[in-house]
Order: sequence, then structure tokens, then C-alpha cells
Amino acid sequence: MRALRIHFILALALVLGACATTARPGTTVPSRSGDVISAGELETVAQFNVLEALRRLRPTWLRVRSRSTPPVVFIDGMRRGSLETLQDFRASEIVEIRRRSGTDATTLYGTGVGGGTIELTTRR
Repeated sequence: MRALRIHFILALALVLGACATTARPGTTVPSRSGDVISAGELETVAQFNVLEALRRLRPTWLRVRSRSTPPVVFIDGMRRGSLETLQDFRASEIVEIRRRSGTDATTLYGTGVGGGTIELTTRR
């Protein structure tokens, strides 16, 4: 009987824990991924251009390792060029920023993106 009670309490704790981490409909949950910056995070730096926003939110994305090529910028799926392109966009215009490693970017886009990519999705 005691073992049954313990199992019931553990099952109840798991169910309640799962419910507590579920977001309500219509709310945004901050991204926990180091490779994605969500709209919620971008709201905190909305007054800056995207390059400055990245410096504040994910400075490691902008560091180029020795002998490595810098990341290539894509905006709404279109290749746009170098990191300087990020100065042309306000953080408030962006819904999501995603960083892909060189391996993942090469798989998705082909050669020429060995340094990875920084992909912006605009509010369009």
C-alpha cells in the first residue's frame, strides 16, 4: 500500500511539473537555444540595429576563429553578404535570428558558407 502511494505521488508530481512548464496560448516563451534569438529577446534590444543587438545578446556569434571565414548573412532565405549587412536592419524589424554552424549551413546552402550563417526572419 505504501509503495502504491509513493508511485501515485511521483506520477502526480511529474504531471504537475509538465503542466507548469507549458506556455499559455498567445504568449511567447523566450528561446533557450543558444542558436536562436526569439522575438521576445529582440524586444529587449529593439532600439538597436541587428549588429549591435547581437553584440549585446550573443557576442560569440560575431567572433571569428583564426583561419575561419566569417558567417554569411541570410535575410528571409536570401543571401545578403557579410556581417556589416546587419547594420541596415533594426532589431524591431526582426522576428527571429538563427545561427547555423558551418557544417549545418553547408548542408542547407552548399559551399561558400563554411563559417556558418546568421539568418534573419523579418516581420514582412
